[in-house]
Amino acid sequence: MTTNSKDTICWDPRYFAVALGAALVVVAAALLSKQFAVGSIPRIALALVEGAATAFVILMPWRMMRRLDELQQRVQLEALAAAFFIVGVAAAVYGFLESAGLPRFDWGTWLWPAMVFVWGGAQVVARRRYR
Repeated sequence: MTTNSKDTICWDPRYFAVALGAALVVVAAALLSKQFAVGSIPRIALALVEGAATAFVILMPWRMMRRLDELQQRVQLEALAAAFFIVGVAAAVYGFLESAGLPRFDWGTWLWPAMVFVWGGAQVVARRRYR
C-alpha cells in the first residue's frame, strides 16, 4: 500500500500558526494578570483565558488525526500511549523523590510540554516499526 506523505502527517502550517497565536495569548494573559491581586476576579478570568487557549491547542491534533489513514492512526495511538505511560511514570517517580527531599517540581507548567516532547519521540520510534 502506497500513501502520499502529505496524507500521513497530521501536522500542518495552520496548527503551528494557531499554536503560536495561543502561546501569545497565554503569555499576554499571564503578563496582564500580574497587575491584579491573587484570587481576584480579573486574575481568575485571565487564567481561564490561558486555560481555554491551551485546551484549544491540545485538542486540535485530535481533530487532525481523524483525517489520517488507519496505519497512521495506529502510529499516533502507539505514540500517545507511550507518552502517557512514560510521563506518568516520570511524574510518579519524581513525586517519590520529592518526598525523599528533592526540590519541588512544577508539573502544572511542564506536564504538557513533556507529553508533547515524548509523543514526538515516540512517533519517530513507532513510524520506524511500520516501515
